[in-house]
Amino acid sequence: MSFDLQALSDWISLHTPNGPIAVVTHKNGDMDTIGSGLVLASSIGNNAKACGIHIGSLAQKMLNGMVVDYQQIDETRPSLPRTLSGIIVVDCASPSQIGFKLPDVPLCVLDHHSAASDEWPDKTLELTGNYSSTAEMVWDWIKAQGLGLEVDQATLLLAAIISDTGRFKHSRPGCHRRVAEICEESGLDIVDVIEQIESEDLNQSQRISIHKAVSRSKIQEVGKHMISITRAGTNEGVVAHALLASGAHASFVYKKNTPGIRLSARASRTATNQGIHLGHLMESIVHRLGGEGGGHAGAAGWSGICDEVELESVLLATLSAELIE
Repeated sequence: MSFDLQALSDWISLHTPNGPIAVVTHKNGDMDTIGSGLVLASSIGNNAKACGIHIGSLAQKMLNGMVVDYQQIDETRPSLPRTLSGIIVVDCASPSQIGFKLPDVPLCVLDHHSAASDEWPDKTLELTGNYSSTAEMVWDWIKAQGLGLEVDQATLLLAAIISDTGRFKHSRPGCHRRVAEICEESGLDIVDVIEQIESEDLNQSQRISIHKAVSRSKIQEVGKHMISITRAGTNEGVVAHALLASGAHASFVYKKNTPGIRLSARASRTATNQGIHLGHLMESIVHRLGGEGGGHAGAAGWSGICDEVELESVLLATLSAELIE
């Protein structure tokens, strides 16, 4: 099921004549939110700009060599134009995942997630659909508008889709068709984008840290699923994927921050087909521990304040309650 493309067009047409539009990305700055935000803003035109508080490592890597218009926002002192006429939030399930307080202006949310820890304000235009990435939603809108697609834009959309679907392991109906359309429109080869994503640029310290995180992982059996949990000092996503590659059905990697903990979770396609939904799990953890969390079936995250023992205990108890009847 696609989202209401006309509703997005109408919202943009209504608000762009009144002032600038901010296309806001979420605070984790992953490839889908950054790619979707930049491409949507550039497709809207000069009156729109992508902005947010953070660009993740993969997104930063893909942006190297590109000329993009992205405004980094200071979360302690967010500065947006006084004449702002509206905000489009991309790839963000709830207000708490933005990282700063939004001004009181018309709000539109473009997102494919199915789980969230808090609600958007009343009168928000929420646009969702059966998509495996927000980048696919952006492409459907661009195509419906009859707009062109530059090579850099196509690269960002493809990288976002590849990243958010876990190399297509969690793709939904229509994903492969959209990838083929983007490649045909831009002349890009999907293999070249995958190779650019997978090119290694880890330093020696990061490699050692990742190896240590994998080696100290704990294995738990929850029903018929093998669950792997570990602590990492860096590159939690890389560690999580390594644990899946080693045979885990789901992996949970946490990192100590000041003053709390950030948790990254990944699940195999087999696990999601058998009932694991990490986005729902993170939402349940929010109810039990507070903090912020959400995501989709195969990839999700949580951040909050608790100790490691409590987090692992609540995580396993919540997962057991959802999987074992």
